[in-house]
Amino acid sequence: MEQHKRMRARITEEDLRLSESVEPKESLETWQRVISAAWDMTIVAVAYNDMRYPLKRVPETLETLESEIGAIRDETTLNVIEEEIKTGIRHFSEILEGARDSRERMDRILRAAWNRRVELKS
Repeated sequence: MEQHKRMRARITEEDLRLSESVEPKESLETWQRVISAAWDMTIVAVAYNDMRYPLKRVPETLETLESEIGAIRDETTLNVIEEEIKTGIRHFSEILEGARDSRERMDRILRAAWNRRVELKS
């Protein structure tokens, strides 16, 4: 069964040839840039999936840290908490800024793609 899957997955040169009636409309360079950018977006999606579980734990973690502060008797423990929270604030700030900027650009790209689609149909 496994060998059957491998054989089906092989692509022959004949499979890659374009039919006579189809001519590429985009340059190879354009396709390479688009595929490279799309791959970058896929990598972000995969990385986000990896972060999803740890991010869900953040509220519970913050609640634990906050509730433990009253029981702490050593300033060095407070120093650790403060440094971790400061690091978290820096990371979350960078994530939020990057996400905000990226979202605005995604919206612009979707509008531009829609406008271009309308132009091509005209």
